[in-house]
Amino acid sequence: MNREEKEKQVAWLRDQFVDVKALFLTDFRSLTVSEMNQLRVELRKSGGQFKVLKNTLTRLAYADTDVAAIAPHLSGPRAAAWTKSDDSVPAVAKALVDFAKKNPKLVLVGGVLGGKVVGASEMDALSKLPSREELLSRLLGTMKAPIGAFAGVLAAIPRSLLFALKAIEQQKAGGASETAASE
Repeated sequence: MNREEKEKQVAWLRDQFVDVKALFLTDFRSLTVSEMNQLRVELRKSGGQFKVLKNTLTRLAYADTDVAAIAPHLSGPRAAAWTKSDDSVPAVAKALVDFAKKNPKLVLVGGVLGGKVVGASEMDALSKLPSREELLSRLLGTMKAPIGAFAGVLAAIPRSLLFALKAIEQQKAGGASETAASE
C-alpha cells in the first residue's frame, strides 16, 4: 500500500469514526474468508459495518474522536464492527455476540459506546436489550392500559344501569302476571 492509498484509507476511516455511535473490536484470527463474509452479511442486516483494521492507520484516523478510547485494545490483528445509528447499536452487538457463540474463533475484545470503553461482558449485556421498536410498543402499551381501563369503567356505568332497569322490568312483568293469575 503506497502513501496515497494509506492517506485515502485514513480519511475514509476518520469519516466513519467521526459520527460513530458504537464500535466493537474483535480478534478474528482463524476465521475463514467465508465466515468473515457471513459475519459481514449479518452485521449489514443489523445496520452495522465490519472491517479488518490496520492498527497504525486506525490510530491516525481516530485522533480527536470518541473512538480514541479504544487505544489500549488496538494491538494484534483487529477487526471492528460499528454503527452510526443509535437504533442499531443493540442489534450490532447482538449480531457479534451471537456469531461469537456459534464461532468461538471470533473473540470479542471490547469497544466504545458513546465515548466510553466497554468490555466483552458489557457487549453481551447490550446485545440482550430489546430493539427500539419493541421498547416503543411496550411504552405505548403501558400508556394505553390506564386509558382502556378508564373507558371500561365508563362503559360499565350505563351497562349497570341497563341491567338494573331490565331487572326492574322483569320483576314488574312477573308481579303483573301473578296479580292477573290471582284474580
